[in-house]
Amino acid sequence: MTTCVLKATNLTKQYGTSYALDNVSLSIHAGEIYGLIGENGAGKTTLMRIIGNLARPNRGSLALFGETEPHQLNERRKRIGFMIETPALYAEMSARNNLEFYRRLYQLTDTTAIDRALREVNLEETGGKKVGDFSLGMRQRLALAVALLHDPAFLVLDEPINGLDPSGIADVRELLTRLAKEKRVAILISSHFLSELQLLATRFGFIHKGRMLREMTSDELTLSDERYICIRTSQPAEAAKLLQDKFLVSVIVREDTGELRVPADPVSIEQAMATLLHHGIPIDHVAVTSPSLETYYRNLIKEERG
Repeated sequence: MTTCVLKATNLTKQYGTSYALDNVSLSIHAGEIYGLIGENGAGKTTLMRIIGNLARPNRGSLALFGETEPHQLNERRKRIGFMIETPALYAEMSARNNLEFYRRLYQLTDTTAIDRALREVNLEETGGKKVGDFSLGMRQRLALAVALLHDPAFLVLDEPINGLDPSGIADVRELLTRLAKEKRVAILISSHFLSELQLLATRFGFIHKGRMLREMTSDELTLSDERYICIRTSQPAEAAKLLQDKFLVSVIVREDTGELRVPADPVSIEQAMATLLHHGIPIDHVAVTSPSLETYYRNLIKEERG
């Protein structure tokens, strides 16, 4: 049975007459990467702060690794790596010395933890360079190293890829995927880079104005919309008629680009290309679309706003 790492039930955080969280419930299990999606002010950071005991809910309950009693919750928080707000990084110190400070703060006896954390975020070659001279992306990597230092079973990450270049984003994605698969680390992550979240997360939660609108798995997202074969050709009208007649499907021709959109079920990309080429119709470009997390989120918010 998969361990339930986090279980939040009807969490509510109220400031005056405004709700930062309004009866939010969710659960995260070991090995799961949960993508928390919402605009600024939706409640994402408030939820993470409550998990870290940086804020307290007005109502609702929180369980960490099956524990709900306040003292036990604080003990369980020692198994969590947080990157909620930029940690205190000492500008005049090197990355290694910063991690040595946190190693002693966490009372870790494993002196190899620093080398492991630096290696995992690709900062092992920074030597004595001061953190004050780091780029934003390097500081983000070091903040992630702080969160990983004590080998946590649960990671809570608020915008961890902010400031990273494409290579750095790919490295973080690979690292988090490996931690989830190989070490069964549970990960709660928020990001405005929805295309990256779609590649990374196994489940999504859509939060809006403090309320959890919907949860879904990555598989459910894939099935949420039709997949299309997109074809560009110099003979769009002829190509559309040919494919419609042969496969008995509705082919859409975009007026602005002339691009064809053919349902990927029941037509395969190989069947469509072979048919067109057999009849002498040139193909300039072909691709298969997949349901987009960004598009799904935009449509969900439109529904909510009416």
